[in-house]
Amino acid sequence: MFRIEAAETEYAYSAEAVSDVTLCRFPRGRFEALLDEFPKLEKQLLEVATNELAQAQDQMLLLGRKTAREKVVSFLLSISDRTQQCCGAPSPISLLMSRSDIADYLGLTTETLSRTFTHLKGSGAARLLPGNMVELADTDTLQNMSDGS
Repeated sequence: MFRIEAAETEYAYSAEAVSDVTLCRFPRGRFEALLDEFPKLEKQLLEVATNELAQAQDQMLLLGRKTAREKVVSFLLSISDRTQQCCGAPSPISLLMSRSDIADYLGLTTETLSRTFTHLKGSGAARLLPGNMVELADTDTLQNMSDGS
């Protein structure tokens, strides 16, 4: 985990990467000048920020109201959506996080997460593949599970 700090300000947030990342930091004044020079960039960044806020709201709902099965399935479908956006295919998905990290992220114990994966595997809706890959075999059933059906 790393902490982003400026000379006179410490930020209240940190980030942890589960895969290799490239971090790019801009001084605020230069960044604002860049946005003035490329107004379409500002619009694109606003769209990204709006999507991230919606995902944060979904995460709060997931943590507060959903059952363990609904949490896990929602998580898998979310990764599938992101995989489809970047790679074109919604399945299989790669789980880059460890089981304990996924459990923490979902507000579950590792044991509950493992039981839920076993249940999904037994239902035929998902298949656990080698290399931390998961095939979403029946997305309609998974979507229903995610919605509490």
